[in-house]
Amino acid sequence: MTASPPRPPTPHPYRRRGRTERIRGFLSGIRAVERTAWHTGELLHRRPEDPTPGRRTPVDIGDRYAGGTVPQWPTDAPRAPSRLTPAAGLTNPVLTAADVTDFGNADCVADPFLLPDGDTWHLFFEVYNHQREPTAAIAHATSDDGYEWTYDRVVVETDEHLSFPYVFRWDGEYYLVPDRWAKTRGVAGVTLYRAESFPHQWEPVADLVQPATDVHDFAPFRWDGRWWALAGDGRDLYAYHSDTLEAEWEPHAGNPVVADRRIAARPAGRPLVFEDRIVVFLQDTADRYGERVRAYAVTTLSPEAYADREQQGSPVLEPTGGLGWNSGAMHTVDPWYDGSGYLCAVDGTIGAGYQVFGDHHWAIGIYRG
Repeated sequence: MTASPPRPPTPHPYRRRGRTERIRGFLSGIRAVERTAWHTGELLHRRPEDPTPGRRTPVDIGDRYAGGTVPQWPTDAPRAPSRLTPAAGLTNPVLTAADVTDFGNADCVADPFLLPDGDTWHLFFEVYNHQREPTAAIAHATSDDGYEWTYDRVVVETDEHLSFPYVFRWDGEYYLVPDRWAKTRGVAGVTLYRAESFPHQWEPVADLVQPATDVHDFAPFRWDGRWWALAGDGRDLYAYHSDTLEAEWEPHAGNPVVADRRIAARPAGRPLVFEDRIVVFLQDTADRYGERVRAYAVTTLSPEAYADREQQGSPVLEPTGGLGWNSGAMHTVDPWYDGSGYLCAVDGTIGAGYQVFGDHHWAIGIYRG
């Protein structure tokens, strides 16, 4: 009879508990250091600001964006904005992590998208909390004039990181296309949400795209009777199209339609569609993630062909440098024409010291162009 091998000694329960407590203490210490660095960055860059000099331009859109399809760009919009500047008479940023009341100790807010509805402006954006899992969800705020904003609540939260809440109205229905970050589960697809009760209740209604590679910030628009969208990874730009909104979309025959262009290969907001042209906003990630926004005119667009060129006056949005809420990077713009110019939701994060203080200091401002 073969003797059984001796069993390894069982760790004393107090030793096991001590090791677990040490690991927890170590992780807690790391989080405390990270939080201290974040607060230091906020104190350094969130200096009290005076309103931007000048008289605030009233936003009067009247019935410009009434109806079942929003936005449907009006024919009197002369051109896309070339250089965006802070709205006069307004103190930016208009929305920060400190305004968030229902997502723990939020680190930042970013990716703003506007939607006027009657007498109310709606703002959808990413709210981010580094200590939560998932780390980001889609939140909502409202305004009576497009300048002063009141935080509402988180309106879309799943088991994935969500951002870039592209919102629009089509055929009387409200739609939302958030960017999904699957983290450990591979490449995330693009899911279309429809409002069951706008603006608070949203349900997924269609999986539009399951990309072969990890692309982000799906930006849909209508052109020549067809749905189109761009998405990217910061190096390559991809296009997709469909005859029907709530359907599986087709990848462009030439994907990626732009290759190895770090200065403009990831959407940075809502495209502007005019009768004779399309203007798209793209992130410049050559030196830092989302450092600035460039404007490109799409000169050729079909299921088989794509071409674009940078607009005169681009980049349209750049960080200020030095210290401040948007001193280091600005990577989203959502412009709305009001008859005299564009009201734009933008975002920005800090510059000096961000390698120490962390990059999660994004906040939202209002610019005009």
